Amino acid sequence: MKVLITGAYGNLGLMCIHQALELGYEVTCFDLDTPKNKKQANSFPTVTTILGDIRDASVLETIVSNVDAIIHNASVLPPVTDNLPELAREINIDACEKLIQVAERSAKKPVFVFPSSVTVFGQPTSQPSQKHASDPVDATDNYTQHKVAIEQYLKASSIPWVVLRVGVSVDARTLATDRKTFKKLLNVKADNPLEYVHPKDVALAMCKAIDNQEAIGKVLLIGGGPSCQVSQREFISTAFNSLGLHLPFSVHGQESFYTHWMDTTESQRLLQFQQHDFNTYIEEMNATLKPLKYLLFPFRWLINRALPSVLKMI
Repeated sequence: MKVLITGAYGNLGLMCIHQALELGYEVTCFDLDTPKNKKQANSFPTVTTILGDIRDASVLETIVSNVDAIIHNASVLPPVTDNLPELAREINIDACEKLIQVAERSAKKPVFVFPSSVTVFGQPTSQPSQKHASDPVDATDNYTQHKVAIEQYLKASSIPWVVLRVGVSVDARTLATDRKTFKKLLNVKADNPLEYVHPKDVALAMCKAIDNQEAIGKVLLIGGGPSCQVSQREFISTAFNSLGLHLPFSVHGQESFYTHWMDTTESQRLLQFQQHDFNTYIEEMNATLKPLKYLLFPFRWLINRALPSVLKMI
């Protein structure tokens, strides 16, 4: 099977490459023409790499030619979707729709796997709030509006598709965040429900979906399962705990956030992707932050004492 992976050299895209190769697929990678991506491409001698702009319609004709499936990771995320709304729409909606149109004209009619998000369900209305794939969506910002728009566009298209609504999916490589986003996370209620899913499991679900006839034409929820159903506080506290620090309870706000627990029974039955739990995330964070933890150890008591004031100033 010949598979096109867009956004191939981002964090999730790289995991998709590894999974696709392990499953024996022939892989074509597409991403921006940057020095970093060129370097990444050199580390995958067995794949075909095409670099360019996803907004370039002529490029789309080239990358879709003769593929059996498309895993479409090329997109921009918050806060870019809020800070640069026009650019975000060009990439997340306009370019994606053009890619689907090219796929429709292709003789092979490739399977289109689209990573949507659990956030399309809107704000949680009860605690905990477990969502099902059939529940109505409620797009509340640019990002979720983009996701819902492409879901609907795919459903109206003539190609086979699978929509994967993904939970909170980060790992120890994605620690960096800007001040505004971090403050927003702290403003969320401590008990707001959140379902974690390891990026490796998301990549596995994507790669398995392209060769699963029962998954075609379905919206599937991709979360880590019961062992990954945690609270906002449990999730945010992980990095602090890994540093030997204590996140003060007083810093949590009272806002709801559009994360949920999910019923992943059907998606797990079809794709068998849940291979990591929340403890894996904790272990990875502990290993990544261990050197910094040792450096901070002599000052830990002072930092913990100052944290409530410092975090409120963010």
